Amino acid sequence: MTAINRILSERSVDTRAVLKILAILIGLMALASIVSQGIFLQPRNLVNLVYQNAILIIISLAQLLVIIVAGIDLSVGAVLAITSVLIVLFQDYGLAVSFLVAFGAALLIGLTNGFLVTYVRLPAFVVTLATMQIGYSIAKVLSGGGAVYTGLGGAGIAPGLVDFYKGSFLGVPFPLILCLIFLLVVGQYLRTSFGHFAYSVGGNQRAAYLSGIPVRLVKMVIYVLAALLCSIGGILFVARVGMGDPQAGTWVPLDSIAAVSIGGASLSGGIGTVAGTVIGVIILSVLNNIMNLLGVPPTLQPAIKGLVILVAVLLNSTRASK
Repeated sequence: MTAINRILSERSVDTRAVLKILAILIGLMALASIVSQGIFLQPRNLVNLVYQNAILIIISLAQLLVIIVAGIDLSVGAVLAITSVLIVLFQDYGLAVSFLVAFGAALLIGLTNGFLVTYVRLPAFVVTLATMQIGYSIAKVLSGGGAVYTGLGGAGIAPGLVDFYKGSFLGVPFPLILCLIFLLVVGQYLRTSFGHFAYSVGGNQRAAYLSGIPVRLVKMVIYVLAALLCSIGGILFVARVGMGDPQAGTWVPLDSIAAVSIGGASLSGGIGTVAGTVIGVIILSVLNNIMNLLGVPPTLQPAIKGLVILVAVLLNSTRASK
């Protein structure tokens, strides 16, 4: 049996895992509803729950792709930060140009990560930790060390960009619509032959290579796609806060890894779904809401989230070893 067939034969396992995670989410939402006296489950609040996590959902999709190929990307926050700064700085030349510059920077970071991991064969953790530090440093140099509100020529944030984040279609916020589009795109991508290659590479790189799969190309493409997805997060960040921040997204690497892990993906690669990742993001958000409603001190909240991550990774490791 080829590596591809082996991975595809495990789809039912992933489905069962997603259903288990969904059951956990339903339980947490029921608890949140009790604590909030029914306010939490109101439709408007549920839409806001996803709306407020639009950026994390996009970044978590990027992290999912990398984790599927048995990698990890700590530079996701730095990509968000540097693209947010570049978008604002190049506002004078129009949105199209500023977006292209931001995409170009993300592409460069993705290519750097992919090349060093696949061809130089350095550990993904070390590579992306380095590019994270370099990215944040470049963002601070470009911005002068602080937040930027105007472009190089003095132009402010394009009103259309801010209006986009605040706008809606048939009552559905535009950021939520954008998230749904990328969820469908990434989900469909993982169903293509190249997506199957990614699962195979993450599940057993040696077997994938012997099966004729272009392992290096697959991993390169994945790291580039992840960086480009993070640049979309940078665009949403600027639209949301109306500025470029060289320190934005410092929380994103750990939260995105947590969301993907809670969503059933294996950090050893080969396992992970879009649906599980979205559920993981929502579980994190619901957990934060419950802790706030219960009055859990902010100093203890990271510890509780850390325990949840450890339990999720333990459960995934146990499942993967069966």
